[in-house]
Amino acid sequence: MSNRQFDRLNDVPEDFIEPPLPVDEPQRLIALKRYDLLDTPPEEAFDRITRLAAGVLGMPVALITLVDEPRQWFKSRHGFDAPWTRREISFCAYTILDTEGMVIRDATADERFEANPLVTGGPNIRFYAGVPLVTPENHVIGTLCVIDRKPHPEFTDEQQRHLQDLGDLAMAEIEAKSGILALRQEVVEHQETERLLHRSLAEAETLLREVHHRVKNNLQVVDTLLALQMRQTPAVADSLRDLRHRVHCLGIIHHKIMQSPDLETINLRELLQDLCQTLASLYKGQADVSLNVTVEPGDASIKIDFAITLGLLITELVTNASKHVFATDRRGTIDVSLTSTGEGKARLAVSDSGADISKQEPDVTMGQQIIAELVDQLDGVMDTDQKWATGIAITFPCPPEWPC
Repeated sequence: MSNRQFDRLNDVPEDFIEPPLPVDEPQRLIALKRYDLLDTPPEEAFDRITRLAAGVLGMPVALITLVDEPRQWFKSRHGFDAPWTRREISFCAYTILDTEGMVIRDATADERFEANPLVTGGPNIRFYAGVPLVTPENHVIGTLCVIDRKPHPEFTDEQQRHLQDLGDLAMAEIEAKSGILALRQEVVEHQETERLLHRSLAEAETLLREVHHRVKNNLQVVDTLLALQMRQTPAVADSLRDLRHRVHCLGIIHHKIMQSPDLETINLRELLQDLCQTLASLYKGQADVSLNVTVEPGDASIKIDFAITLGLLITELVTNASKHVFATDRRGTIDVSLTSTGEGKARLAVSDSGADISKQEPDVTMGQQIIAELVDQLDGVMDTDQKWATGIAITFPCPPEWPC
């Protein structure tokens, strides 16, 4: 079809009566645009429907139309060249006024269409049958229609039902396409959200590792200062040594967290073994202390808050036990045991082979105050453990991440 023919096709006489607008016109247009079909390329799924409609009903022309504000645009056209026509001259502008179909058996005998340029000139429409494409919200966005250049007074109700079935099929295809597009968009948005989340998590992980690294470095600086102060002020060396043990404990915990894949949990056995090994190395030159560590279950992991409390408690208890060893021949053994007792309880026991000083005058030290505070934080109960000459046992509830 040439541009001149197309322009003439859309010529509208001055006395031409335009069809009324549907009562839901604003909502209908919103629904139409939501499907995002206007001005899209031809698709075989829709072309197959128009071929079927033309073939089953014996018509030369079949169209799937989408009725926009100024035009009716053809998503699929069989036997018709023009890609669109002006809305006011379209037969489909009447079909969309209702959810029922419309049949014009002879357009020249219908006052609505007898002066229509589509009737008075090419393509010389005489017969039209159309069914609306109705959305689930009951808005009509277009039609499936068949057209002929000769009247069809014999067009039957059964043929109308066939056309309706094909119209329903066209609308189902539109809904399916819309659903797929929406799903694809959702997948794209989900992927973008996931990408942003991964980036945020990576940034957060990098920041968290940097925080733990700086804390560890600062603790090393504090440890160095404490070591210097111990040499310069022998009178308070014992107190500074205890403080140095606590700093070492915190440094080990932050080092373990930096090695942890999730930056949240620490293997319990590894923590206690490294902690006791570090404490034993700090006693070199003061006493020959052998530290034995037992942890069951061996694969248990704990979170950082619990690790700090438990690690500091073990540090205080081992430090206290070492003093018992120092009180004898500066030689001995310290056993550290952390096991499950069942029923959601764990038992920490620290025993040593040193002298029993329990009958001496009580002297509430800073270390003992810290032990009492840490036991309270664990919601634990402390009693004695006489595996060797002296010892302390603490029973406390297991954390949720520790199976016991």
